Amino acid sequence: MFSKTISRKSASLLTQVCWLAVVAAAVQLFTVIGLAQSTFGQFVGTVRDPSGAVIPGVMISVKNLGTSVTRTALADETGSYTVVNLEPGDYEITMEQPGFQKVTRTNLPLLARQTVRVDGVMPLLSQAQIVEVNVEAVAPIATEVSNIAETKLGRELIDLPVALGSRAAGSTSAFNTLTTQPGVEIDNSGQISVAGANVDMVSMSVDGISTTSARNSGPITELFPAFDGISEIRVSEINNTAEFGGISDVATITKGGGNQFHGGIFENHQNSAFAARNTFSATVPKIIMNDFGAFGGGPIRKDRTFFFVDYEGLRLPLQQVLVQSVPSLALRRGDLSVYRNQIRDVDGTPFPGNQIPVSRICPLSLGVMTSLFPLPNTAAPDAIANHYGVNFPTPITSNQAAVRVDHNITAKQSVFVRFTYKDRQNTRPPCNLCTFGINSPLNGSVLAGPVQRPENDWSLTGAHNWVINPQVVNEFRAGWTGFHQSTRLGILGS
Repeated sequence: MFSKTISRKSASLLTQVCWLAVVAAAVQLFTVIGLAQSTFGQFVGTVRDPSGAVIPGVMISVKNLGTSVTRTALADETGSYTVVNLEPGDYEITMEQPGFQKVTRTNLPLLARQTVRVDGVMPLLSQAQIVEVNVEAVAPIATEVSNIAETKLGRELIDLPVALGSRAAGSTSAFNTLTTQPGVEIDNSGQISVAGANVDMVSMSVDGISTTSARNSGPITELFPAFDGISEIRVSEINNTAEFGGISDVATITKGGGNQFHGGIFENHQNSAFAARNTFSATVPKIIMNDFGAFGGGPIRKDRTFFFVDYEGLRLPLQQVLVQSVPSLALRRGDLSVYRNQIRDVDGTPFPGNQIPVSRICPLSLGVMTSLFPLPNTAAPDAIANHYGVNFPTPITSNQAAVRVDHNITAKQSVFVRFTYKDRQNTRPPCNLCTFGINSPLNGSVLAGPVQRPENDWSLTGAHNWVINPQVVNEFRAGWTGFHQSTRLGILGS
């Protein structure tokens, strides 16, 4: 026999369970979880003697030339070695073994998610000398993986003409520069395709954390770091490993500091002094672009802690030519003779010649037509459509900043944290469907005023890398990315 009563303690416990279930459901409903991806690279290779025989037990030292962090490994019985979870950068590899000459290879570039083979031949120790090979900093040919990928470094991105063109169009994002990679296309709606894949088949990330929007499965295009804060952008098209979330992958890696202080300031300027006049405008639309910023990085504590900060601002007071229809001079006088259909009075009496006497026009309507509707300024005097042109102000401003701190706990443990924030104010021409959250391809009346599209983007990323031993490594990476965008309509008569 079961009791029909429930104690207060049990009721309280049930209430708590219910609330926890509600909270869990809400978190599941409104939270999108994206799996983090590694951005580290690795060196592999085989060490041999001059006869071609492998040399087991060789001590391999891999040194990051920027931060002086050194990792070591031993070649196995086949003379092969692997050093994993290395930050992108320039490296020096030293091979040492008793009875053989020391071999050093320097200026070895390692990109994100890249596996580079560096083999070595160690001469016998016939005399005390060191063999040093200075390699030019060029991207090596990847032979250890089968995927098709291409990387653009930060300097390349800055020098691309499309980088300046995107700023002149009102965006400080590196998103449009992706089209310089083979197989990458971006359509007019901002959807990206890599190697023919749909947008939801492409994974986008910054420092290994997804920047894909939960709204449309597309990238948050303005969430890219500033150009001077990007170390590299790697596009992996096909044959990716299982760790990537999509068939194709676009990975952006931010810059970190090193043992040397470095930095700079920049200013990109453009104006309409030499621009051609639009056919439908009496004057040249205004465009004065000022894109400016600063960046810098260096050591907080030599060989241990480093920083990198950057800022970029854009001031772009654009104007867009709008050609619209307003009441002609004849229509303002009640002359509707250009229309073929018979115009009739409220009682059905036709107006001769479609001429409406001024006395029959409501004074309020006359006042509205005089005060709110501008006079025609283009086309023929008797035209009734597309005879008003205006350079409509559509200014764009943005400010974005980022800070990154890297810390080497030991030679085998390192952490970093980065925060990026962007505030963008975008003014657009009036559109017919903006009230429904739809960007209409047709402009609305200039009387409705501009449409404000403020946007805020942010990204917080942290990672911990721990090489427990040559066979066991642990990488923890977490982040929080998002954006907020709203629409504010103009005011009648603005």
